Amino acid sequence: MKFKKTIVTVITIALLLAGVGTTNISYSVELKRTTGKDYQTVEPFWDNISSISPYISASGTTLYPEVFIKAKNPSNPISGTMYLERYSSGGWISVTSWSINGTGSAFLSKSYRGTSGVKYRTRVVVTVDGETAVAISGSCVI
Repeated sequence: MKFKKTIVTVITIALLLAGVGTTNISYSVELKRTTGKDYQTVEPFWDNISSISPYISASGTTLYPEVFIKAKNPSNPISGTMYLERYSSGGWISVTSWSINGTGSAFLSKSYRGTSGVKYRTRVVVTVDGETAVAISGSCVI
C-alpha cells in the first residue's frame, strides 16, 4: 500500500513540475452540429480571450474564410494570422494567410479562388494581450 502512495506522489509531483514555465496555449475547434448546417464554437477557459470563431464557406469555387475574435477586456490588443489551408496527401497545407489586428475585438473576412474537388479549412493563430490560442474551422469541399 505504501508503494502505491509513493508512486502516486511521484507522478503528481512530475505533472506539477511539467506545467511550470510552459506557455499558455489553447486550442479550439469549430464543430458541425448533427441537427443542421449551423456551426458552433467550443470555447475553452481563456484568461484574456472571450471567444474565437473561425468559419469557412464557399460559393462555386470561391472560398470565404473568416474569423471573429473577442477579448475579455475591450482594451486588450489582438494580433495573429488567419490561414486558409487545403487537405492533401493526409495532411493540411497552408495556401495563403492574412494578418489579424485589433483592440477588444477583431473581424477578418477574405475571399479566395479555390480548386474544385479540394477540401479547405480556416485555421487561426491569435494572441490576445500575451495569451496565444489556435482555432480551426470545420472544412468544406468545393
